[in-house]
Amino acid sequence: MFTLPSQSTRTFTKRVLQWSRIKLVYQRITLTKYTTLFFFLSLINCLVLIILQSIAFADNQAASEIISSFLVQGNITETKIVYLSGDDLYECSNIPGREEANCSLLVSGNGNGKQVRSESGHYSQPSAELTEYSSQRHHKEHAKTVMDSNGQVDGLLLDNGQFLDQTCLQSLIWLNEVIRDSMAEDIVTLTFQVWLLLLSFVTILNESLPHLGSSIAGHVLVTGWAGYRLNNTVKLQRHYQTLIVHQACGGADFLGGWWEVRMGHTIPILVFNTVALVAATYLALRLYKVYAQQSFNRVGASSQIHNIYKLVLVLSVCVQLGGFFAIASTAMWLDKASSGTIKSVAMHLALYRAVFVAMGALELPWAILGWTSVRHENRRQFIVFAGISLLLLASSSGIFASPCKFFFYSSSLYRFIFQTWPFFATMTITSYLLIVLTSILGIWCRANFGRGLPEFRTSDAYVIYLSSLLHFFCLSFSSFFQS
Repeated sequence: MFTLPSQSTRTFTKRVLQWSRIKLVYQRITLTKYTTLFFFLSLINCLVLIILQSIAFADNQAASEIISSFLVQGNITETKIVYLSGDDLYECSNIPGREEANCSLLVSGNGNGKQVRSESGHYSQPSAELTEYSSQRHHKEHAKTVMDSNGQVDGLLLDNGQFLDQTCLQSLIWLNEVIRDSMAEDIVTLTFQVWLLLLSFVTILNESLPHLGSSIAGHVLVTGWAGYRLNNTVKLQRHYQTLIVHQACGGADFLGGWWEVRMGHTIPILVFNTVALVAATYLALRLYKVYAQQSFNRVGASSQIHNIYKLVLVLSVCVQLGGFFAIASTAMWLDKASSGTIKSVAMHLALYRAVFVAMGALELPWAILGWTSVRHENRRQFIVFAGISLLLLASSSGIFASPCKFFFYSSSLYRFIFQTWPFFATMTITSYLLIVLTSILGIWCRANFGRGLPEFRTSDAYVIYLSSLLHFFCLSFSSFFQS
């Protein structure tokens, strides 16, 4: 007769399984001095950059609050799109590129834009009513709201006598949008650092070449973006000083020393990313020799199997990177289209959200199926993977230039965000190229199904998963009898 295990037996079994998992993790981390260094480098890199990126986010949030306070006080509802084209600021009542956009030059970098105030830059003895407001500038000055005879806000009067009219305040919409975009970039970059840490951890745990390659590729991308952002900060400051401070607002500096603070926090991010890239690359080359020898020894002596396995490894790297960038770019578009001026002018926004949410929901299964279907040569899973790939490629291609009038509004909105947000454009292009490359490599791998790869598939990579499943089964087993 079957006897139920005692409580002490179940507890002991759980502890043994937990200890075996901890011991296995410890053994993988301390396998060589390079695996140990790689693990601690990844951990320290993640923690430091999370702190630095959080500080950068706080800087952008502080600047956004300053600019937003002036927009609120000036009764600027952000119902018009203000964007930078070349060295000029344009104002549109709708998405640029549409017939109803009604775009006009707001401020010219050459000084040919609208005049904001008198040549003296002061507003003396105004006949309109002055209203006190609690908005503060970066350097602690106050502003008063100037009302016209109809009770509408005419502009703001600073306590130094300087007057800011509607053109000046409208130009702040562009600055506020740029800062909001920077905050979104901070969040994505911060998430990417956590993702890199997880990749590095799985690399050591599973002795996985695809994860190792994805980790180094991720370091290259994030370092390249850190360099671009430093350069972009210099350009953005120049546009701010030229278009807003000197042209539109007659010397009124809303952010004061904020630019020096931002630069002081951007440079360390670039330096630390560069150091981490160099160190991680060196350690990765050392780990590659160990992992490659183990992997290809498991695969076997056949040169054909070697080539197929290398192809699968490249596909795995593309799937991992493509999955993150596809999900991140979709999330960024949804956030951009659901806030700020875009939200107030976008047509059929609910439909766009539904489409992109559906795409985002498919991107994670796509990445998982791309990883598992080829390694297991599962034909049914591959058909689903190929179908999702085709759908993602079609939607990504059609959103840029679709001849169908039904998609005209969505494509014009997507292209406008793409053209005015470099980080989003970078993420989108990277995602698209990885999806294309993954699809091609997937078809190539599918053509090699049935040639013996599953029999030589690395088994150690599944030790952790098997241990986890066994642990979960034992916990469920114990819970069943406890209930």
